[in-house]
Amino acid sequence: MERSLNKIILVSLCDAFTRKVGEMLSHDLDMLYCDSKDLLEYELIDKNAIKKYCTQQYLEDAEAMVFKHIASFENVLVSISFDNLIHNLGILKQSSLIVFLKVPRQMVEECKEKVNLIAYSSRSKQLGEIAQVSIAIKKTEERFVCDKIIDALGGNL
Repeated sequence: MERSLNKIILVSLCDAFTRKVGEMLSHDLDMLYCDSKDLLEYELIDKNAIKKYCTQQYLEDAEAMVFKHIASFENVLVSISFDNLIHNLGILKQSSLIVFLKVPRQMVEECKEKVNLIAYSSRSKQLGEIAQVSIAIKKTEERFVCDKIIDALGGNL
């Protein structure tokens, strides 16, 4: 299938839900799947040692290199947290379609995403402004959400 974009960035305020939907959606769209948190942990292997022995600037530069690597991927769906998207937006927005899944506040609470819950309104607003596609999710069954995303992407695929 020929696409006008080479990567989809999927974000919500519930990272576990974003991962589940991302894995399923990447399969549906015949795209590779990448969880940015997992890749960061793999690439930076011992982040705690880096924090202990290196400067904050070194850690930020190392993380930026991982996101530059992600930005070079093609035909990939990337699930990402709010913080990682915001801190690396300049790197990731080129050749990417950012899709924001606005999950219900109760789901964020159930995911135990405390900072996202406290800042739910402001973060939802910010993601809504950044994303090219925003989808309000009321029914949180992954298959239903994937189908809703595919419908919303329509001509972008």
